[in-house]
Formats: sequence, structure tokens, C-alpha cells
Amino acid sequence: MSTVTSSRAPTLGARKLSQAQRLLRRHELDLWLIAVRESCDRPEPVLPFFFDLNFTWTSLFLVSPRRTSAIVATFDAPDLERLELFDEVITYKEGPIEALRTLLGARAPKRIGIDVSMHDALADGLTAGLREWLDESLDGTPHADRLVSAESFLAEWRSVKLPEELDRIDRAVQETEEMFDRVRDTFRLGMTARQIASAFHEEADRAGAPTAWPRGHCPTVTVGGSAPVGHVRPGDDAIAPGCVVHADFGIVRNGYRSDLQRVWYVADGDADVPDPVRAAYAAVVQAIERSASALRPGAAGWEVDAVAREHLVSAGYPEYAHALGHHLGRAVHDGGGTLGPRWERYGDTPYQKVLEGQVYTLEPSIMLEGHGLISLEEDVVVEATGARFLSRFPKDLPVLRLA
Repeated sequence: MSTVTSSRAPTLGARKLSQAQRLLRRHELDLWLIAVRESCDRPEPVLPFFFDLNFTWTSLFLVSPRRTSAIVATFDAPDLERLELFDEVITYKEGPIEALRTLLGARAPKRIGIDVSMHDALADGLTAGLREWLDESLDGTPHADRLVSAESFLAEWRSVKLPEELDRIDRAVQETEEMFDRVRDTFRLGMTARQIASAFHEEADRAGAPTAWPRGHCPTVTVGGSAPVGHVRPGDDAIAPGCVVHADFGIVRNGYRSDLQRVWYVADGDADVPDPVRAAYAAVVQAIERSASALRPGAAGWEVDAVAREHLVSAGYPEYAHALGHHLGRAVHDGGGTLGPRWERYGDTPYQKVLEGQVYTLEPSIMLEGHGLISLEEDVVVEATGARFLSRFPKDLPVLRLA
């Protein structure tokens, strides 16, 4: 066993660990227990917050308000010890059960949070097999009946960003806005959605930034009124006079992501923008403005979604078939609550309360018959008085006149 005393300046991982320690009591947890094995092939969503390491054998991380510990196999220990992140790193040769029981016995936690969740994929990192192993390992001890879901704790810990996390998201957003500008400047008549996607990929590659979600449909590009809409690969629909071009794209910068949507109308010569296109764009802008004002600490996610949804429906547009927005951070859908309707597919996530310091997307949409997808996606941070926009939020419809 090694006990660490470090004089290093705290890393972001260390600050996230300290944040976790501060939040445990609020969620009535005495200890947070993370268990992993073969984490390269079966990643645990929380570990990248702390370090870029993988663990081959069963590894356990125990976080309580006053002390942090790791139990790892001997050959998994050296890189972890060098980080000086945990108060103690306990190594084992044959198995970790004795060390786990000893630590739990010394700390005597009444409620032990583990990473299991019915509705939040990023709070559900504990595999079924490891959960069964934990139950067997603690059988006959008072700790066996003290394992509870850490879902609510993880939702707040993951979603409430530290200042450095906000800075990283903001940088990713600003870079993405500039990429949109440069790709827009390459548009020409006859250019296909697939070619537009390639232009975005060239921007990301030049910046050394991975795409925010799988490259096959990041970006998603919709050109005209007949292109498929959703998480789909760009096709061969081509820019033509009088069409709408829509793109959804983001990048990863220093481990944190952006997620933006932009739309352009390609004018037919000197012709005016059709009234339905202009009106739909204005309605989307208004829906974002209203929902941003409603995005205050204490509001339920479904209440914020309803502001945008009801505005568009009352204006005569069809109800959009998705949530208004989602958390944004280390993941593009960053776990926790959802700004979404009370539908079965979203489970209990729309009922979670908005918290100051969370980062959300706002992305209402209108599928305008004969023209295409009219949708913006803005990235915002929740402050005491409402949402502050990290993205530009273009309120006037961009009109392109191409050759």
C-alpha cells in the first residue's frame, strides 16, 4: 500500500474528485464505490474525469467525504500511483476482496453509492457481472445491504461544471462556430450533403479535434425537403436554388464537446426568401429565446421543453419528435436530466431539476414541407437568472446567393 502526499497543483481530475467528496452528503451517501475490469474494452463513463488510464483486473475506487482510496492489482498500480490522485493506493496479488472488506469495515458507511441507473446511461457504468461479484464479495458483512444507486449524485456531479470545464466547452464551441463559417464559405450549387460533411471533416482534422459523436453522421447534413432527417449519414442531395441547407456538428477539445446546428437558405437569384421559410426560422428563434429565459435553477426539464414545444405548436407547426435539449460536457449527451417531454423513452430524466452551472443544448426544430429542416442548436450555461449563450445564436436567417 502507498499513501500519497502531494505538493503538485491540483489537476482537473483532482478538482472533480474534490467536487465529488463535497456532494456526497447532499445525496445522503457516505461512500461512492466504483468498480471496473478490462476497462479498455468495457469503459466506465466516470473514469475519464480523473485520468486517461485503463485497468485490466478488477479495480475499486472508494470516495468518501474525507478520504479517497484505490484498490488495484499490482501490475495496474504504477501509473495510478504516479498521478498522486488518491490518498492511498492499495495493491493486491491474488484478489481484492479482503482489502475491500477491510476498508469498508474501517469506514463503516451506511449508504454506499454504486454506478447503476435505469434511465441515465452515463450513471450505469457497473456491469451486471461486477454487481453480482460485489454482492457475493460482501455477503455476510453489514455492507451487503447498503449498496444503493448513485444516480442522483452522479447527475449533479457530472452536469454541474467547474470553471475549467466551462472554459473547455466554451473553447470547443468557439472553434466550432469558426468551422461552420469556413465550411459555409465553400458552399456552391451542386455540392452534395456528403461533400459538405467532408468539408467539416477536413476542418476537424486540420484542428486535430475529433468529432463530437461518431464521424459517420457527424456532421449530419440535410439538403432540401426530401433528405432523411435524424442520426443519419449524409447522402447525395445537392444544393440547388431555393433549398434549405442544415448541418449538425461538434468537436472535442481537451476532452469536452460542442454541439451546434446551423441552417441557411440558398436564394434563387435575386428572389426573396419564401414567407414560410422566414416565418419558420423566426418561430425557432422565438422558441429558443423563450426556453432560454425559462431555463433557471429549480425548473424541471419538462417545463422548459414545454415552453418551446407549446410555442411552436400554437404557431401551427407540428410537434417536434425529440427533446428540446440535453446536457453537454465530456459526452455530447452528458447524462443526468433532459429538457424533454414526459415520454416513456426519457424515463424520469425530464423531471430532474435544472441546476446552476449546467450546460445544455437548446434545439427545437420544424420540418417544413417542401423546404426541409429548420432547426438551430445553441449551447448555453445555466446561471442564476437564466441561460447565458456560449454560442452565437444567429437570430436572422442566413441567406446565401451561390454561383
